[in-house]
Amino acid sequence: MKIEGSNIQDFINLLNSLANKGNVYIAGAGRNGKIIGEFLTINNIQWVGFIDKNTVPFEINNKKIYSYEKMIMENDFFIVSSYLYEKAIVAELKKKKVLDEKIFCFTNIQDIIYDIYTLCFDAKQYTQKLQIFHNEYYGKRCFIIGNGPSLKILDLEKLNNEVTFASNSIYALYESTFWRPTFYCAYDYVFCKNMMSKKENIKILISNCKAAFTSIVRDGFQYRNSSDIDNLFYVIIKNQINSETGLPLFSDDCSKEVYSSGTVTYLMLQLAIYMGFQEIYLLGVDLSFSVERYKNGKINISEKNNHPKEIEEIEKTFVEDMIKNHGYSYIADVDLHIAGYQAAKEYANTHKIKIYNATRGGKLEVFERVDFDSLFD
Repeated sequence: MKIEGSNIQDFINLLNSLANKGNVYIAGAGRNGKIIGEFLTINNIQWVGFIDKNTVPFEINNKKIYSYEKMIMENDFFIVSSYLYEKAIVAELKKKKVLDEKIFCFTNIQDIIYDIYTLCFDAKQYTQKLQIFHNEYYGKRCFIIGNGPSLKILDLEKLNNEVTFASNSIYALYESTFWRPTFYCAYDYVFCKNMMSKKENIKILISNCKAAFTSIVRDGFQYRNSSDIDNLFYVIIKNQINSETGLPLFSDDCSKEVYSSGTVTYLMLQLAIYMGFQEIYLLGVDLSFSVERYKNGKINISEKNNHPKEIEEIEKTFVEDMIKNHGYSYIADVDLHIAGYQAAKEYANTHKIKIYNATRGGKLEVFERVDFDSLFD
């Protein structure tokens, strides 16, 4: 059963009602599942345990992890915890003859997870630390680096004396250049799971940056109180649409929340404007992917690369589970990306900010194009 747009109180009410009717399980024992489990326990909502294909470890927080094969599920209810693996989880439950009305999938599960974090972990005390960056660079220019296939090492070398934002697997290029981003963002779920679950990896990623940013619901949040990681900051990222324009919301205050359009570039744009930059150049933002999904449901699959070859090689090691479950590693919601760029442009136009596309080629035409080489003396 698909549940549309529930808030946290709706979520609590539903779970309480289910607990009165039968056994409640969390389907998916990943990070979201653990968070939901903690929340249910804290709120004295009755639940039995997890169900997952991977039953190692045997327990999480004193709740057993059950396998699909050994479960008899006729009188049980299942809360699907993962939006990435939702289809695979539901398929496993259907194999066991679980009825639709006993499977609960939430279209806004990520927003519910954010609300849980805010209630359980006082997340705002961490996001408010971003206030030190507000208007720090007022009136200056910066470059936002995408990981598109057009990105070249020589272009990065030209940015050594510029303020730059970059993200995710950009570190794969570090061996080939002295350039390092001023600000780094870790956003992608699969990337964060692989690279931010261990403190030593985080230190490598952010050691040469002024600051790094990640979501409170990503793996790096577990190190929020670590005294030896002092330049990692956290944001609340929500999926919300402007009811008037139909475009994603754009944040006025990143220390409270930022908004998603399916691409880390949208996060970096919001951070850059929050810091006061009034001249922003995009580089390596190709808007071109090997698997593209459109709002009409059409999916295009091609042989093109998503990234430069160095980044492609690194990311192959992260996405084995994704390929196994979906047949591909990443699917780009192109129309949502474009909507985000349109929202950024509208915000910039009303705040006397200029955003230019200095990407070499690509398909992004929302912003005025400029020649990258012409920006340097």
